[in-house]
Amino acid sequence: MAEAANRRLTRTITFIALIGAGYYWMVGGEYTRAGLVRLEREIESRRAEMTVREDELASIRAWGDSLVSNSWAIERVARERYGFVRPREILVRFVELGDLEDPPFVTPPQANVP
Repeated sequence: MAEAANRRLTRTITFIALIGAGYYWMVGGEYTRAGLVRLEREIESRRAEMTVREDELASIRAWGDSLVSNSWAIERVARERYGFVRPREILVRFVELGDLEDPPFVTPPQANVP
């Protein structure tokens, strides 16, 4: 009988120790399960952000390579950014009125009064 009581006490102590270890793993301590889940989510977020940045970098590198080796790309940049034109071409730019710092004053048409 004493041996059965001893086993029951050992099982109870083991069960309580497992419950305590599980609680400590989930909630307490320096490294918790909730913290681990949060860090895993942050890692996935950073990986996704890194993938986007790598794609942007690849695009920029491709554009840079085309500017070095492709005369069409150089001409396009010269025309779009700097307004370069070829001889006998006329440059026409369309500007939104909201983009101007001081929009020109437009006088309303006057009615012809005799």
